[in-house]
Amino acid sequence: MLNQEKVILMTRMASYESGKGKDHLRIGRYFRSDYVALSLIKAIFSITISFIFGVAIYVYYHFEEYMANIYELDFLELGRQFGKYYLILLVVYVAISYIVCMAQYINARVNIGRYKSSLKKLRKINKAQKED
Repeated sequence: MLNQEKVILMTRMASYESGKGKDHLRIGRYFRSDYVALSLIKAIFSITISFIFGVAIYVYYHFEEYMANIYELDFLELGRQFGKYYLILLVVYVAISYIVCMAQYINARVNIGRYKSSLKKLRKINKAQKED
């Protein structure tokens, strides 16, 4: 005979595993510090590439102006200015990424805990059915 509680529990667990559970279980394989460090490395890499593209687009847009004043340009000051903007952007983006990654990790661990609790409950139901 089918146990309705077992069916509901298994359906809920299967839905979780095929939905958000995929991401949560992937995140849960890491230690918190490892997950955050890996995410921050990805963030630093992506913001660096994005900044390079942004600078290239900016220079391309103002290329005629730069070429007209090429001998009067202070490239060291220009480099410092771009470096300052890069560092500001990097710090802000990394801080936001850190907060988001920590929230994702905590959320994943909480949901994995609920999932493991459901697994324990399912084991108890199976054990009770075998004894009957």
